[in-house]
Amino acid sequence: MAVPNGTRFIGISQEVDLTEKKSDYLNSLTQPYTFPDDFDLNVSSYLSYAGTMTNFGGNQTSALGGYTADFGAVKSLNQVGFIIVSQDCKVASLGWQWCGNIQISTAAGTNKSIGFKISTATVGNNMNNPSLWTDYYITTMINTDDDPYPGFLEDVSALNIDLPAGSVVAVTALSSAPFDNSTSLEANVIITLESV
Repeated sequence: MAVPNGTRFIGISQEVDLTEKKSDYLNSLTQPYTFPDDFDLNVSSYLSYAGTMTNFGGNQTSALGGYTADFGAVKSLNQVGFIIVSQDCKVASLGWQWCGNIQISTAAGTNKSIGFKISTATVGNNMNNPSLWTDYYITTMINTDDDPYPGFLEDVSALNIDLPAGSVVAVTALSSAPFDNSTSLEANVIITLESV
């Protein structure tokens, strides 16, 4: 049974008889609930993290082979940006949006493709060592000639990316070749984690 939002509670011992002895009108305004039977305790909570891929399409790629998102702090060139996970989670969705001040086809030059991966590792390691990361490739691909300002939001729960507390997670865009013009070009990223 779903308990309506805003319902107030008074704790009453289970030995107390809850038979309503007021008027029909007052009785109609009250509803007894039993904990935990009447409560859905399996409600998931979600954590979303927004990031930015700066100098997108340039020659400055991270150890993960592409352009990783900065989450909350600007990383140095060639470094891996990542999130440290403080509770057990799994990855639910990934979003990406081109936000350069010119169309992506103008920035890229001739036809280029962009793929995406989510990578995980354990905190306390050398984050610039690609062999310590596990990669998960998503299905969305972008052809830079198809859409001037591409973006997507993909449900990636089928990849079953489990993140125990103490994990790190990174998002990387992989371009088939460097762009012709990558000065101050950016893309925004959002990754959503589901608590487990």
